[in-house]
Amino acid sequence: MIVYIDESGFYLLPLVSRTWAPKGQTPVIAEKAGKEHLSLIAAVTPNGRLYISGQDKAYDSEGVINFLEYLCRRYRSKNLLVIWDGATIHRSLAIKNFLAYKKGRVHLVTLPGYSPELNPVELLWSQLKRDFKNRVFISLKDLAEVLTEKIEEIRKNTTLLISFFRKKEIAYFTD
Repeated sequence: MIVYIDESGFYLLPLVSRTWAPKGQTPVIAEKAGKEHLSLIAAVTPNGRLYISGQDKAYDSEGVINFLEYLCRRYRSKNLLVIWDGATIHRSLAIKNFLAYKKGRVHLVTLPGYSPELNPVELLWSQLKRDFKNRVFISLKDLAEVLTEKIEEIRKNTTLLISFFRKKEIAYFTD
């Protein structure tokens, strides 16, 4: 089973975007300053399946391994081909030990440096973050509730998830 994986952060600090307003009435976004955030890790498959997990701190090797273990349980009878970027946590000793333990079960392919266009999970993040432009969240709980709602909408839309693999930079590999 081919599985693309990536991590991303969603912050309380709003993602500000251009907008329209009546002349002389500049829109103002009130926000809670700070860098509190939720970290998400997601896996997308070419057949439109989405697996996602989140936490209120950045992912480390242990968190990534837990997610890989989860995927191994979901696909008990299949080997996994994991395609992801070259992030430092993906190259850690803990990950190498995990792969040695799962030898023949989990295979890794690292995307070339600076090539997010080759990972369909980046399109998932783009889709989600588009919905969060100019939105203010007071707490991580509020952010998590809206994120969960949006993720479920996307998860149910397998046509959208499969379309991520039709992007020309990705389609050559997954067709």
